[in-house]
This record gives sequence, C-alpha cells and structure tokens, in this order.
Amino acid sequence: MMRMFAGEWVQNGLQRLGMNESEAIESRMVTRRIQAAAQKIESPAVSDMAADSAEEWLERNCPDLWRTMQR
Repeated sequence: MMRMFAGEWVQNGLQRLGMNESEAIESRMVTRRIQAAAQKIESPAVSDMAADSAEEWLERNCPDLWRTMQR
C-alpha cells in the first residue's frame, strides 16, 4: 500500500535510512494516514472480494482506481 500511495521517493528515503521492504513501520502518524487512505479507497469500491494483498484487493474491488494508478 505504501508503494502505491507514498511514491518512489518515500521508498528511496526509507532504504537510505536502512529499512528493507519487509520491515514494518510503526508510527501513529503513519497508521492514521494509512487509515485515511483506506477510507478514501473503500468509498468507490464496487465489491468486497477477498484478496491476498492490498494491491490485489484494489485490482479486484476498485478497478477504476486501479487503472488510474497503473498509469
């Protein structure tokens, strides 16, 4: 989810700080921002099909948003 919404510059910054992709980010501020992003995504959802990842859930349940993000 971070990769999709935060952009490449955040990923590069975290890597420079020594974090790897599988490491969890624990922060109340980050948690609040992720929750806000999730609420924005839920409203245009056309269904609620189960998925193995946030990325797969978007593809299945918010196809318009998914296509926009792929551009």
